Amino acid sequence: MQTAMLFRTTVLLAALLLAGTVQAQFDATTGTPPDRLFRHGIDGRPVSGQIVVNGYPMPFPAGSYVNGAQQASPAVYGGQFSFPASTLQSNVNGLGLVTLTTRLQNMSGSYNPLVGGNLAGLQIYDVYLQLQSATVSGIPVSLGSDCRFGPFLVSAQGSWNATTATVSETGFTIPPVAPTACNGYGATLSNSIAGSNNSITVNIAL
Repeated sequence: MQTAMLFRTTVLLAALLLAGTVQAQFDATTGTPPDRLFRHGIDGRPVSGQIVVNGYPMPFPAGSYVNGAQQASPAVYGGQFSFPASTLQSNVNGLGLVTLTTRLQNMSGSYNPLVGGNLAGLQIYDVYLQLQSATVSGIPVSLGSDCRFGPFLVSAQGSWNATTATVSETGFTIPPVAPTACNGYGATLSNSIAGSNNSITVNIAL
């Protein structure tokens, strides 16, 4: 009995040691490039910042985060962003200042090179700006389920330190939606949302 228990304990310890050794081969050393923007095995890194759409700011709401997952090499860590619903005030042609209920969506993955000299890069693929509803002169207007501007790519640059990575980009293009989208308001909303007068700043807690 004791011999069997000792054997099982030895096997378990050996397995844990092997797992740690294998993981160490893939995880970059903290604080040395390439460090980890999306860290392996750590969920929900807090995200703050804002996206500015055609000159109108939309801060990332509380609860925004990015999950990390290891890719093929120590230098590549993938991640996917999650943003709760938010609001954006935009000057919509013919309607004046309209409050839009929105949600920024990252439908695919993200890639993050962190390199020497505390330089950081971030690419977020398949980003969509979903408009869920609008409030015009106090009256709510449903925009349907097809009022999604995208996909567009965010390719931001910046810096990182021991606690935070901050990257930004200016001039990325948000494509228009079909004129029949958004319960028939597609053309009107595209005139106010689509284009390249956009910027984004992303802060990620490391």
